[in-house]
Amino acid sequence: MAAPREHVTAEIVALGTPEVPYVFTATPAGVTGTWDYADARWAGLMAAGTVDRTYRLVVELHDDGTYSLTDHGSASEARVGSTGGGGFGASYSSTRFRGTVRSKSFNRSYSPIASNHGQVGHTYGWRFDSDEMRAPVKAVLERNGWTARKRGLWARLTGQG
Repeated sequence: MAAPREHVTAEIVALGTPEVPYVFTATPAGVTGTWDYADARWAGLMAAGTVDRTYRLVVELHDDGTYSLTDHGSASEARVGSTGGGGFGASYSSTRFRGTVRSKSFNRSYSPIASNHGQVGHTYGWRFDSDEMRAPVKAVLERNGWTARKRGLWARLTGQG
């Protein structure tokens, strides 16, 4: 038998300690975890830019003792500066994702002026592994008798159901 929803929700929210880079908040449907893993601004001699990347894990707790995990990702990047051939240009890109993802990424960059999550210096970068947030959540759910809701391929790819 699955532990009560309130107990599981409180246990997942408690995973967001100061030692980890993400936070969890309770929602009417379960819990949402948020990790702002890249928030950097940089400026060099001939160029400048910004990077912002966020990952959200939505945990839905269903009345039948099952759970669903849906990944949400967003990334944006803007650059202004030299194009390398003596020209000058600007670019902006933005992507969003919803579904199931296993992702790892890292970056370490140097520039004369940089800020990373508000900290000023000469470097910026990030380290991200979606399993770092997913694994402890799944462990709490399974330890408390909750089972993953079976979904078809389309529902897993689109984050529905």
